[in-house]
Amino acid sequence: MEEYTGYMEAELSDEALASIYEHQEQNPVGLLENQYLIVKRSDGDVVDTFKWNGDSLVRVTSKTVNNRYIGKIRPRNVQQQLAVDMLYDQNTTVKVLTGKFGTGKDFLMSSVAMDLLDKNRFQKIVYVRNNIEVKNSKPIGYLPGDYNAKLLPYAMPLADHIGGVDGLELMIAQGRIEVVHLGFIRGRDIKNSIILCSEAENMTKEHVQLLLGRVGEGSALWLNGDFKQTDADVFSKNSGMMMAINRLKGHPRFACVKLLRTERSETAAMADLLD
Repeated sequence: MEEYTGYMEAELSDEALASIYEHQEQNPVGLLENQYLIVKRSDGDVVDTFKWNGDSLVRVTSKTVNNRYIGKIRPRNVQQQLAVDMLYDQNTTVKVLTGKFGTGKDFLMSSVAMDLLDKNRFQKIVYVRNNIEVKNSKPIGYLPGDYNAKLLPYAMPLADHIGGVDGLELMIAQGRIEVVHLGFIRGRDIKNSIILCSEAENMTKEHVQLLLGRVGEGSALWLNGDFKQTDADVFSKNSGMMMAINRLKGHPRFACVKLLRTERSETAAMADLLD
């Protein structure tokens, strides 16, 4: 099955593009609901971007994220532009970002989540991660400290974008961030929160179903991950994130974007050369 990226790319003539602007109620390329369209020229340059909302093609403009820890952030490529649009969309409650290392999955999710907290769209971030260590690395064994101290190493993808460990601990103390072990999530009814799950490639279908069942009134579930970085065979054979994408695509409450380009640094992009 071809991977669903959350968008289509199309090279359209001037006449076909003009028709889209004039008849936005039409869906000429058969987009699913909340799927994006990237219109390109024959030379590969992006002409415009749209989203099919179920009734019409809506033009997608580039949005700026205003994060008080990092400052103003603008998308660096067209896929990031679509991702930011998706994360700010109030109509979708299950959002998935996929893509390789360094493409901005945690960066964009953390930055937009903090902006939405500051705007009082949500009361808190509930950060969930399956505490799976990197494949073929040795377990570090018993960790000292209380519950939060034990989970802190697994929450660093979030901490990196909100002022480091000090920023994370401050937000936890203020009740604005809650770090939760996946194993303790059953039975929760999480309201008015962003349930943010990083490294979701290390989750089974049952794990993702469990998380979906925790989404209470006013909450949303955000998942991100890289299918190439699963750390156990069980997650490759029973990928909850892949199952969610394939089963939920086209649902009015679901959206997904695959990020393509490594933007972390020129050095980070060199990792591709080892494939």
